[in-house]
Amino acid sequence: MLRRVFITGANTGVGFELAKQYISLGDDVALFDLHFSEQTKQSLIELANDEQYIEFFATHICDTEALQTQLNNAIAAIGKPDLAIFNCEISEQQNKKNSMACQHFAMLITPHLSMNGHLAITSALIDATKFTPQPSALILAKELRKKFKPNNIKISLICASKKHLDLANTADTANHILRSLDKQKLMVILGLQSKLTYIMSRYLPNWIMVSVIDRLIKQQLIRTTR
Repeated sequence: MLRRVFITGANTGVGFELAKQYISLGDDVALFDLHFSEQTKQSLIELANDEQYIEFFATHICDTEALQTQLNNAIAAIGKPDLAIFNCEISEQQNKKNSMACQHFAMLITPHLSMNGHLAITSALIDATKFTPQPSALILAKELRKKFKPNNIKISLICASKKHLDLANTADTANHILRSLDKQKLMVILGLQSKLTYIMSRYLPNWIMVSVIDRLIKQQLIRTTR
């Protein structure tokens, strides 16, 4: 079943890889970012068939009025989304800004999601030694699930650490997200490291957890430099 997919942060990184994979599946996509390079546009357009809609919308996600305008333009161009993914840069400096942008995007897009639609929002892990998403993201996901449950709209929370994303292959990360969202998982944990730390943090003392995390990161660095 082909879908209409909206993705933010789609000019580079994981957002770009997500766009590539959904386009390759034959879905119509509306892509949002502050700007799009000609290389990005050309690369994605070349993946599409003649019947697909691939639309680019340059906007600042934190500018509510501008974002609303571009969302309206996207809906006019390809229709209401079946899946909307708020993808953003993960960094300590951007956490507060991303949290506000996420809320803006969620509040503006959810009224337009089709029945049985799906919204996925990205959150940083605020503790590298434990599986601890941003409290604001958890609260937002809970509120949205409650509000849109009558429309059977799924709300997924994608969690990652900056260290994992810096080391991981963006195409593999995008594929993990895509497969998890296809299974309608409500919590998507990126990376083996995150999964292990979540499990171990429930049973091991904090000082052991720090040692384990350091070892995992060093091992990953060795693999990526070979």
